[in-house]
Amino acid sequence: MKIILANEVLAPSVNFLGTIKLKGKDSRARTKLVNLLTNQVRELQESEQALIDEYAKTDENGKQEKAENGNVKIDPNRAKEYLAEHSKLMLEQVEIEGGTYVNHLDDCQKILENYDGELEGQNAQAYDALLDAFEAAQKSEKAGK
Repeated sequence: MKIILANEVLAPSVNFLGTIKLKGKDSRARTKLVNLLTNQVRELQESEQALIDEYAKTDENGKQEKAENGNVKIDPNRAKEYLAEHSKLMLEQVEIEGGTYVNHLDDCQKILENYDGELEGQNAQAYDALLDAFEAAQKSEKAGK
């Protein structure tokens, strides 16, 4: 199985999938997908941390300065550059693939297509992005055969 998603929808997709009530085989398919997405979320978090480290405001000893909430402060002289780089990172497309079973792609797509719950906000966006990714993967798979 291989799908392509933008970094910006990874965490919302994990959150959305966690809200769906499923049984048996469908729950298993969802869990495997969530595990694959969670691995990508971890990689994204590492990339975000690297950006923060690069653009952090530091004191005279080179130590990162922190805001009252505990977050690292971004150097105000480089904030625009940081925001531009962070935006690029969030829009990057990532391939999600891994050790799943033969019909996992079909099962996940069917789960989404058959979902009849109401959606709004980030859940609606995640649903749309996931379904688009599965439909594109199906087209690509059929074209490759």
